[in-house]
Amino acid sequence: MRYGVIALLFILLSTDLAFGQAASVPVPVFFPQLAMGGSADGQNYDTIIQIVNNNSMSITGHVALFSDTGSPLAVSFDGQSPQSAADITLAPGAARQIQLTLDGALTVGWMAITYSPSDALTTVILQFRSGAALLSEVGVDPAFGTLAATDFAAETDATLNTGIAIANPSQSAAFVLARLWDPDTGASVTGNVLSLPANGHTARLLTELFPNVPNISQTRAKISLDSCSSPTCNFAGGNGFLATAIRLNGDQFTTIPVSQRSSGGDPSVHILPQVAFGGPGSGLNMKTVLYFTTNVSTGVSGTADIFDNDGNALMASADGAAPASSITFTVPGNRVSRIVLSGDQTLRSGWIRLTLSGSVNLIANAVFQTFIGSDLASEASVLESPSINNGLIYAKVQSGVANVGVAFANSQTDANTISLTLFSQDGFVAATRDITLPANGHLAQFVTELFPQLGSSDFDGALSVHSSTPFSALALRLSGDKLATLPVAENGMYRPSITGLRITGTTRSGAQVSFQVDLADFDSDIATASSTSVSATAYIDFGSSVGFDFGSFTIDGTAVINAMTGTLSGTFQPPDITSTVPSGTAAVFYIVISDSSGNTSNLIGIPVRF
Repeated sequence: MRYGVIALLFILLSTDLAFGQAASVPVPVFFPQLAMGGSADGQNYDTIIQIVNNNSMSITGHVALFSDTGSPLAVSFDGQSPQSAADITLAPGAARQIQLTLDGALTVGWMAITYSPSDALTTVILQFRSGAALLSEVGVDPAFGTLAATDFAAETDATLNTGIAIANPSQSAAFVLARLWDPDTGASVTGNVLSLPANGHTARLLTELFPNVPNISQTRAKISLDSCSSPTCNFAGGNGFLATAIRLNGDQFTTIPVSQRSSGGDPSVHILPQVAFGGPGSGLNMKTVLYFTTNVSTGVSGTADIFDNDGNALMASADGAAPASSITFTVPGNRVSRIVLSGDQTLRSGWIRLTLSGSVNLIANAVFQTFIGSDLASEASVLESPSINNGLIYAKVQSGVANVGVAFANSQTDANTISLTLFSQDGFVAATRDITLPANGHLAQFVTELFPQLGSSDFDGALSVHSSTPFSALALRLSGDKLATLPVAENGMYRPSITGLRITGTTRSGAQVSFQVDLADFDSDIATASSTSVSATAYIDFGSSVGFDFGSFTIDGTAVINAMTGTLSGTFQPPDITSTVPSGTAAVFYIVISDSSGNTSNLIGIPVRF
């Protein structure tokens, strides 16, 4: 489930419900970098928002934009008069694209979208143009909560630089310690405390952030960001921050997604579901640049195994060495290692399995480089991909202008069949098909190849993918010869929606709560004849002075088998409460359910009294 304990605690403590009132908990989605404006005849930027409502009821998203100072940032939504906030309502299954523009000087900022009653798949794309000609575009990953700390790889040279964009979604000031780590020793070279006002934002290049560091314009190093509790940054803490990194290579931009720093217990196997290299030297050819970053002081070692579509070993040249399908690598402590994969005159693609020496921290990201001859045409960067059973991608196809590609990797030892469903802009099924990947197999195709019946027509909608066996996936948007990454949501289309919640009884012993939930599910699979139990997670919040307890359990789903609507009854007892709570104790009961495909519903709560 998306709700981590820390993020959930923030949601619960910030939710205010009247007694007896059931209400869904709004879900904020953040984007730490936007860019609009510039010269109409010269360099200029705009930002595209793409939204798919993959819920079984209508949603509203409140869009709010903020400048560096934290003040509202007014821009034009689809050519309308500038405004800093807007409400967007989408029917179940509906998809919509919005273009943010601004007349005048280049302006950067960040955006928060608060969805109610549940979040939606949201994509943000930044476009960089010269006049009307597209020079580059990048996808910005959504964030569902703040970071306490993160690490990522940065590189600079004569044509290459790395930028850092940080936003503060809190109503109080935030302080972030940015540190540069020595690429030779792994020791911290220098630190710079970034102070952000409430709702503030900053974006700086590495050479601007650490201008006095020797060789800062020619380095490859780890950058760390840590939330601080005070302007001196002597102690960790604070409200956290939002962040992304931007890689600038000539006139080509790509985001470098960042993630919460691991506290240990990472998996020993990581998956990059797409790699591409080779092609004619005088035509279109590609390279994949791998960056490995660690905060482990003793370093990390591992093996990168490359597989083709059929699950066979795929040979690539690592840093100009003889081609091999298995490449060993070492990342020294607190540092960054880079491997450039190239090939022969034939363009090939596949996927990579990274096997580490143990359950240690390693951040793996890939930069896909597209060249026309020796000229760099585009870059797109992705982090490693988690294993999922469901995925959803915004799929907008414009004949001769834009397309969406999807890559799948099956790291299982058996074949894996993945069901694909294409939904129209109004949420109707446009086409379906299954693909089967062999053991260690791979497939990378454009939407128009997966569904050739689209022909040369334009299409706007969503692609939902599902399998009972986990797989890894990523998505790329192709505009001309420009690549941008697209997020793959970990839910499919038509998630179940809780439309009502009632308390039917409470028991003081063990803080037991009996309830009824009203449900809507457009694809009628909350429960099926072969899967009659409904998975649920419930939370009982006793207030900030006591805290909350939660646990997972099942509900008998017989009443909603293959139904679009219905009501279920159940009882929940928090696992860590074994005593009898005092008479009159007030609390709030929250519940979220999953359908038989693993798609999660909205989180809804109601006050209770024992």
